[in-house]
Amino acid sequence: MDDDGPFVETSITARLRSCKGDVMDRWARRVLEDPRAPRAQRPAGPLLAREVPALFDDLVEVLSASRRAEQRGGEDAELRCAHARVEEHARRCAAQGRCIAAALRELSHLRAALIEVCVEQGISLGVSEAQVIHAAVDASMWTSALEIEAATRAALEDSGALLRLATRAGGVGVWDYDTVTGKLRWDERSREVAGLDPASEVRYDVFLAAIHPDDRERVQEAVRRSQTLESGGEYSIEYRLVGLCNGVERWVAVQGRTFFDAEGRSVRMIGTVIDVTERKRAEAARREELVRRGRFMAAFSHYLRTPLTSITLASRMLTHHGNLTPRQARNAERIAASARRMARTIDDLLDLTRSRCGANGIPIAPRPEDLHALCKSAIDELRAAHPGVPIRLDLEGSGAGLWDAERVAQMVTNLVQNAVDHADPGSAVGVTVRPREGDLLIEVHNDGPSIAPELMETLFDPFHEAPAGGRTSTGRGLGLGLFIAQQIAKAHRGEIAVESTAARGTTFTARLPRTGEAAGS
Repeated sequence: MDDDGPFVETSITARLRSCKGDVMDRWARRVLEDPRAPRAQRPAGPLLAREVPALFDDLVEVLSASRRAEQRGGEDAELRCAHARVEEHARRCAAQGRCIAAALRELSHLRAALIEVCVEQGISLGVSEAQVIHAAVDASMWTSALEIEAATRAALEDSGALLRLATRAGGVGVWDYDTVTGKLRWDERSREVAGLDPASEVRYDVFLAAIHPDDRERVQEAVRRSQTLESGGEYSIEYRLVGLCNGVERWVAVQGRTFFDAEGRSVRMIGTVIDVTERKRAEAARREELVRRGRFMAAFSHYLRTPLTSITLASRMLTHHGNLTPRQARNAERIAASARRMARTIDDLLDLTRSRCGANGIPIAPRPEDLHALCKSAIDELRAAHPGVPIRLDLEGSGAGLWDAERVAQMVTNLVQNAVDHADPGSAVGVTVRPREGDLLIEVHNDGPSIAPELMETLFDPFHEAPAGGRTSTGRGLGLGLFIAQQIAKAHRGEIAVESTAARGTTFTARLPRTGEAAGS
């Protein structure tokens, strides 16, 4: 340090160093009291809390180097080095990904706090010192801006490239709609899906013209709804487009989001469009196939019912009026039992068809009924059909509610029949009906080998026949019982769950709401 170094150190720079704590406190207070600062930031403190103390020291060094350079007659290497240290701190701020607006505000507060303390402490800053402070802080702010801008631009370019790659690979189109100016932008894929050539101008009226006339009003309503705050800005819809230049009809799935200003007005919509024509065609083909199957099953069941009715009536007449020997009576009863089993099989096949072809599954007609009475009637029939299997019925609370009596009885019969088929020989099947909040639970329990975990996922699938203890169901034979029981529960807005362990046996629990509101109504 040259001869005038001590004089400089004991003047402005020494006094500024002694005021460092005051400057830091004032700076932090200004930052946190700034109304533009995010509320979430205030408990955590300033963003640049670690960098600014060292930056202050470098500013004081710049002042000292500037004074010595001035006394020596001009700028020198020492001053340039001091300035470089200030800018290096700014680069570290930028490298940490700081918000550019917040970083610039905090640096400007540092300059203001430093000048305020100088005024209050009577530290007289000459024109050169003031210029040094402003120049150093401005340089650091400018460096921060450049570093953050470059990092942001690079990140945006990378994100844009990845987005373009992903949308191109997935056949996704991207669109952007300025709801204030009405300007609409479509990328190449969006234009292709709409049958619009790359050179044509895209306007909102052009977009509307591309929509199939039968879908246009529905799409306009969805757009209007998405531009209200109540909708949350969500825009999701499928509709048909008719190519503006080629007349090709396509189905598209469109997703988007609306952005709002501070006053809740929509200002912009951004979203994607995907061509789902092939999926829609496959769905239509499947619906047509299901309709054909349904018609075939209806005709087939009608064809079977006519001779089956004759068989049932004949066996009944033989039983009551045929003066049969005991052996003949047993054979007549076997004929009647087989006819009943065939009738139930036909009913199950029709229910399977209804569940797959109907929009809401198996149709039901809920009415005020007593679930206890329905279950008791179904259990009595099962006891008569299985005299060797004890079936216990426990009823708790009230069974009042809205149910489709015939369907609920069918569901209970299927669940209990399944339990009878898979229970350990000589063991009892337990049925419990109890309330839970606004629902009624029907629990059907049997002791026996547990259901294998790998079978649980397909247990309610149609035509599923789960073996248990080396035996299979002797009931319906087609494996539709559990499937139809589940569909009946769903039609009542309920569900069926199952628990099965070797120690506690197997329990099917059907939950039915008392309201009886049909699913899809």
